[in-house]
Amino acid sequence: MAVAIANGNLQEDWQLSKECVRDRIQTLLHTSQWSDCTFQVGESEFEIFKAHKLILASCSPVFEAMCFGPLAEKQCINVDDVEPDVFRILLQYIYTDSIKLSSVEEAGGVLYASKKYMLPHLSRMCRNYLLSNIRPSNVLAIFEFAEGIQETELLEPCMEVMRKYTEDVLQTPCDHISPSTLVTLLDQTALNMSESELFEAVLHWAEAECLQLGMQPTAANRRTVLVKAGALSRIRFLVLSLQEFAAGPEISGVLTSEEVGALRLALENGEVALPPGMNHSARPRGRVAVKHFYCARRFLKTAVTVSGRLRLLTKVQADHSVMVSGVRVFTRLVPQREFAHAPSFPRDYRENMEVSVLDQQGAMLCRTVFTELVEYNTLATVSLSEPVRFVANKEYSILLVLPSSGDRTHEYPLSFVSQTEKSHGVEFRFCDHADINGTGAFVRRLDMGFVDAVVFSM
Repeated sequence: MAVAIANGNLQEDWQLSKECVRDRIQTLLHTSQWSDCTFQVGESEFEIFKAHKLILASCSPVFEAMCFGPLAEKQCINVDDVEPDVFRILLQYIYTDSIKLSSVEEAGGVLYASKKYMLPHLSRMCRNYLLSNIRPSNVLAIFEFAEGIQETELLEPCMEVMRKYTEDVLQTPCDHISPSTLVTLLDQTALNMSESELFEAVLHWAEAECLQLGMQPTAANRRTVLVKAGALSRIRFLVLSLQEFAAGPEISGVLTSEEVGALRLALENGEVALPPGMNHSARPRGRVAVKHFYCARRFLKTAVTVSGRLRLLTKVQADHSVMVSGVRVFTRLVPQREFAHAPSFPRDYRENMEVSVLDQQGAMLCRTVFTELVEYNTLATVSLSEPVRFVANKEYSILLVLPSSGDRTHEYPLSFVSQTEKSHGVEFRFCDHADINGTGAFVRRLDMGFVDAVVFSM
């Protein structure tokens, strides 16, 4: 018997086509059949959701109190601190036990809602999604969000990324860093940034903070916001050389003449009493070593030569969680026309290749345009625009777009390479595909590949 839905209501006997309780409850989610509670969700642009008290109360003690407690709400329930799209995902989980998250922002919103309504299993799913997607470009936003909702399990993984990729984190265009986050970062005893570079980053932060507060970014105002945040007292000026101090802090305008004089004497002569509020540590911060490894595939022989604007896809899976920072690929073959000028034909050329990393759902995690000078008929390592976390036993895709220049095409080799390799205790699996005719449909080619190796750290 077919099931029809008209105006949000099911026709009779719809239950007969559903094989299990989950299917029947999921059907109720998308209709108003038997609904007995209403939510107005959102603030300025709200949506109305109809639901079922019994189903909500069976999943959450908060919903139980709202629906059946002594102070149960009788009218439409207003939810103005959750976005409609987030509330829709929340209901999807309650009715089906499954969700599909598509972004860090979305996962954060659902995590907040899951904590509000006491849904710990949903919280764990959101938390794992955020942990899987921490990168230098979003780690500050995740860290500050986690602090705001007291999600302590996210803080240390975020801080680990911030310590390892300090320069990338502080130079990534993003929302303005809060004073508390800046101070937390400056409290770290090990960062991958020199103290002079750190001071320059702090000055840039002070300028942005002034603009955020509607103040002119004068030297005096920058000093004011740095002192108020507690950032200036956390800079280890005594680890700088005299040259570094003279080229940076001394002329920055954020130090008083007394502080400049005392610091200069201390750097020249050693022990000197510093003014109150200055950092007395002369011990440099440690550097967090990020060791990069190559997992290279065994090369057997060149299989075919391809040309034109091709899209090549390599699916990669690792049995341990790693940070992938680059890929190594084959370079072009020497153009046939160059042989007419032998032996003077060039040894290298300017590559122009696009490399993207996609997650299992096809969402782009990182896009890199590689335009460096490389040698013909060899291997080139493409450093990703930012490292991407590959979670253990999850599949990711490396998409490469090989260029063509007008009527001129460039030849690249596809080679017989191994499908499974192990490096430093991590096993990688590779599966190669190619979009040969430009239709976007990737044909599986188990025996030929273009990605020679992945570069990773642990």
